[in-house]
Amino acid sequence: MASKAAFLLAIATLAAACAVSSGQTKFGKLVITGVVPCNTGTLIDVATSPAFPDANVELRCGGNVVAGAKTRSNGSFAMEADMTNALAALVGGCELVVDTPLVKCDGKLPAAGALVSYLQGPLARLLSGVFQLAPAGFSFQMS
Repeated sequence: MASKAAFLLAIATLAAACAVSSGQTKFGKLVITGVVPCNTGTLIDVATSPAFPDANVELRCGGNVVAGAKTRSNGSFAMEADMTNALAALVGGCELVVDTPLVKCDGKLPAAGALVSYLQGPLARLLSGVFQLAPAGFSFQMS
């Protein structure tokens, strides 16, 4: 894990150096897309779970909300953040959090708790200015 973090930090440093040398003041943008399931469990399969419409999804880095979105009727969402505010996503310091109670999408599910997911995605597009990530898999956590 330490070597992965070191590699990601090196990539982020390289991107920063490229931005500075080219006269840009921003690294680009972080784009996160995914689908929120209406279910409990660990690493919930979105293909076999109903969608969670109208849920609030937050990108939290170091405990701070960096970006947010609301899911569409099919449970999908998309959000963007400035890379200068979300570099922690590269080293696992960010997570997606859905605090909207699951009872809103299914009356049989708990009224308390949250869906939480870490992020995943390829590093290949980092230097192009757009870094795309997706949920690694939502898991239900009691609050």
